[in-house]
Amino acid sequence: MYRPSRNVLRKNEPRFLDYRAHAVPLHVALSFSDIFGDMTPRNIFLDGNVHVNGAMETSHHRLVCRHADCITVNGVELPRPIPLPRYFICYKPRGVVCSSKRNEGIDRYDAVLISDWLRDVFSSNCNDTSTLDATTLKSIKTVGRLDEESEGLLLLTNDGSFCRLLTDPEFALKKKYRVVARGSGYSRLRGDAYVDNDDSMKEIAEEVVQIIAKGNSLNSHDNSSPHFPYESCNIIDVGKLTEQHPSDDSFYILLDLTLKEGKRHAVRRIIKNSGLRVCYLSRIEVEGLEGAYATKKPNSLAEAEEGSFIPGGRHRTKVPKGELQFHEPNNECMILEPGYLVELRENEVDGIFSLRR
Repeated sequence: MYRPSRNVLRKNEPRFLDYRAHAVPLHVALSFSDIFGDMTPRNIFLDGNVHVNGAMETSHHRLVCRHADCITVNGVELPRPIPLPRYFICYKPRGVVCSSKRNEGIDRYDAVLISDWLRDVFSSNCNDTSTLDATTLKSIKTVGRLDEESEGLLLLTNDGSFCRLLTDPEFALKKKYRVVARGSGYSRLRGDAYVDNDDSMKEIAEEVVQIIAKGNSLNSHDNSSPHFPYESCNIIDVGKLTEQHPSDDSFYILLDLTLKEGKRHAVRRIIKNSGLRVCYLSRIEVEGLEGAYATKKPNSLAEAEEGSFIPGGRHRTKVPKGELQFHEPNNECMILEPGYLVELRENEVDGIFSLRR
């Protein structure tokens, strides 16, 4: 029976490899270098200009040793050892766009591209040992996206395998979002419950859950076929704001939504399909990093109102500049504020990779 060399990946090998290992696919090794210029790593194999230990190599799946193998492209040797991938987590503030170029007519005039935001972060920390070189900084990409008006935890890396692991529906890692939404018809929602006691508020919360489930369903008679599947919907608080006029029959909801699939604007569309409007949206948790990083977030409508998380005080201000932070060894859970950027520790990256099913 033919057995392929273990120096070459089989076609059905898992795509979610740990690129921190000693042996990595050749095209990955090339992607960590800017030696190929404007060409993509895979295209340079067509010209036969890639050599490993003096021999021409035509398979980009070939595994190479990070420290020992000599790789040359067009006669130029890649530096050894092959650089390790980098992993970061940040609190993306509102006004930062997770895109490589500006979308005219869509992005606000004062929006900041994530690439420009990151460049400013590392240029302001140019004397730090964790600063990225120009090639690595250029290769850093966001893992998934948060839209311009959303904020919260966002992972960044130049490791394509890590990025696929977090975004591929097959592995379906969970992300939790905290939302403040506004609806109309509070008197109708309350029904006969004229006293806001625990039982009545629990009934109202259950009614809101049903409203969201029904609004997100493809079948009006069955909630089992949702437009955008979500794992859970937890209502934290429902009610009016203290400054609302008595004749104003609108109400606000503070809730947590947990999703596995990160479809475009999924959270906003779930809320919109339910006849509600998003006032505030933040990603507060990523599976695998629970307990390691947290964000400042409202835990009640009163806190949301006082902290200006909802209209009346939360108008767009100048986008906060990014700030490189460090996770103290004795600090179990680090609270991230808008603009904070932290490099993940090795055990945290291990924890995410360990979630592979």
